Amino acid sequence: QALVSLASQNDWCLIPFGGGTNVTHSTHCPNKEIDPRQMISVDMKLMCCVIWVNEEDGVAYVEAGITGLELIRHMEKLGFTIGHEPDSYEFSTLGGWIATKASGMKQNKYGNIEDIVREVNVVGAKGLMSHKHKMEMTSVGRSSAGVDMKSLMLGSEGCFGIIVSAVIKIWPLAESRSHESVLLPNFGAGLRYMKDLSKMRSLKPASVRLLDNEQFRLGQALRASPSRFQSFRNLVSKNIGYYIGKFSERSVVCATITFEGTSEEVKMQKRSVRELASMHGGILGGSTVGKAGYDLTFAIAYIRDFALNYNILGESFETFVPWSKLTRVIEATKRKICSEHKRRALPGAPFVCSRVTKLYDDGVCVYFYFCMNICGVAEPSDIFAGIERSARQEILDNGGSLSHHHGLGKLRSSFVHQIYSQGHMDSIVAVKEALDPINVFGARNGIFSMIANDGNQTVGS
Repeated sequence: QALVSLASQNDWCLIPFGGGTNVTHSTHCPNKEIDPRQMISVDMKLMCCVIWVNEEDGVAYVEAGITGLELIRHMEKLGFTIGHEPDSYEFSTLGGWIATKASGMKQNKYGNIEDIVREVNVVGAKGLMSHKHKMEMTSVGRSSAGVDMKSLMLGSEGCFGIIVSAVIKIWPLAESRSHESVLLPNFGAGLRYMKDLSKMRSLKPASVRLLDNEQFRLGQALRASPSRFQSFRNLVSKNIGYYIGKFSERSVVCATITFEGTSEEVKMQKRSVRELASMHGGILGGSTVGKAGYDLTFAIAYIRDFALNYNILGESFETFVPWSKLTRVIEATKRKICSEHKRRALPGAPFVCSRVTKLYDDGVCVYFYFCMNICGVAEPSDIFAGIERSARQEILDNGGSLSHHHGLGKLRSSFVHQIYSQGHMDSIVAVKEALDPINVFGARNGIFSMIANDGNQTVGS
């Protein structure tokens, strides 16, 4: 609170900083032509304590600067899980998860961050904003007492205040954990399989991800001793030779599955996974492939950095897509990336792949991965960003969302007028101006990217 008071008195701009894993430029300082004030990055990492744990109620009170890795390890020692495991969990923080409205890989079982967080405490321009409690070590739980701080702060991206702590839900560690994989003849069969898995509702496996053919083959190529998918051929031919005619190395896709729950729950889930795989012409690929697929997600950021040494620039971007628009969005986006790459006469061919994950009743989260050769390319980051913007527009034009869980930041702020009405944007900016009249928290992310420094609204102009 003292820091915020000083910022108000000295006309400073404060930008909260968690783990630095954000991919939408949310923690970047605004350009000096837009905001000439002194910019202070508020590193939250020292606020990393678990203040209390109420095992009976299944809640914990935690400071917002704690990383996912620290939080997970602390809770596991007590016999609990937080249920939230984004691929950035080594470095990303609880406060960052709330600020970006994050989602983890086990969303099917534990929900997204909005389902896990119970309360949020924030230091804003007018002081501490929090719930009051008559009793210690309790949470308000579900409450119908007007607009609460949690609702305001989810997705606020540092523009309403500094998230300092939160009460979160915790669960006892699962009795049983295991992995499985399913090979399916083609992407269409894979999508139909995923749709049927989504109908399992509360019995859905904790994590299900469908890798398209390109991503599956990439995973195979990264194995220690790849030899033209010899392991794949062995898998298919061993004791099930009659399946060989149904699979091709250029069309096969893989669903990697993580089970977590009681022994009986996992047993039921495995049975359903097997039955549905058979219905869709699939075969089980085994737990080793399933676990490798799950773990590959954590390695992708490191692979990306390694690839830069060889002039390969790559990144991922995500979206939510309704089931009815899924095939259309994926095909159109891949075509758009390839056509934009060709139009710019860039060297080589682009590598484009996709992964379908996080199953909902009405749709899924889709990740796209795009890599390009930048050898001899001038301003490669700008060119890459331009192609990504074109891909994002294609996603929107074909029924996808602006973001499923990465947030808007500055990278996607130019698209907000396409997804929100002017009345909506005016109202959100008015809330911002009421909470932070002199724009102390001037990160300018999302809708707030167009606010003038004097506080006057220019959104959508």
